Amino acid sequence: MKASWRLRGVALLMALAAGLGCNPLTSLYFMLGEESKVEPEFRLAKPDGEVNVVILAYAAPGVQTDQVGVDRLLGTAIVKQLQERCKLNKEKVKIVPVHKVESFTNKNPGWKTMGPREIGRQFDADYVIDLEVVTLSLYEPGSHRSLYKGHCKIDINVFDIKDPQDGKVFSRSFSTEYPRTRGPIPVADDNNTEKFRDLFATRIATDICWLFTSHLFSEGYQCD
Repeated sequence: MKASWRLRGVALLMALAAGLGCNPLTSLYFMLGEESKVEPEFRLAKPDGEVNVVILAYAAPGVQTDQVGVDRLLGTAIVKQLQERCKLNKEKVKIVPVHKVESFTNKNPGWKTMGPREIGRQFDADYVIDLEVVTLSLYEPGSHRSLYKGHCKIDINVFDIKDPQDGKVFSRSFSTEYPRTRGPIPVADDNNTEKFRDLFATRIATDICWLFTSHLFSEGYQCD
């Protein structure tokens, strides 16, 4: 009898949660007071002190993209989110501000030939996260720019600057699309491309940050 009442209670909670939005699992976790975290593939934080990180986000030569400067937009979004998430997780991770990295690259036009490890040494960094945007598009292929559907591919490499050898400690070919849980979005009469671009950049930044610091299990079920 007790088990039956428990099942009925859970069913009721799920029904209530379903009525609260597109993410019933998030609401259910909240109501039950249960929340777990998903561990990152490569945790930046170390238990024995602060970690200094440089993020390099740039477009690969000849990259196919609809937006000029989207690599800077992505870099800014990733730095902001990663710093906030590490702080929330009580991790001592310090990320070099975007304007300082830009100041360095502007003063050194040949910075790409220096390599991530040499650049990291310029900032006394522990890690450099190298993000090369290989492809990025805001539109559904074949829609003649009448439908929004973000697609991107980014090569991610993390270098341990203190490692006397090669230093590459993490590598991942990352790809995603937006939105993921529904079809393409019709381009409105106002053609608000910037708004969609910013939402897509936020989605990419979130997914990449999850690679390096913990996130709530329920976040993976949120609709976009």
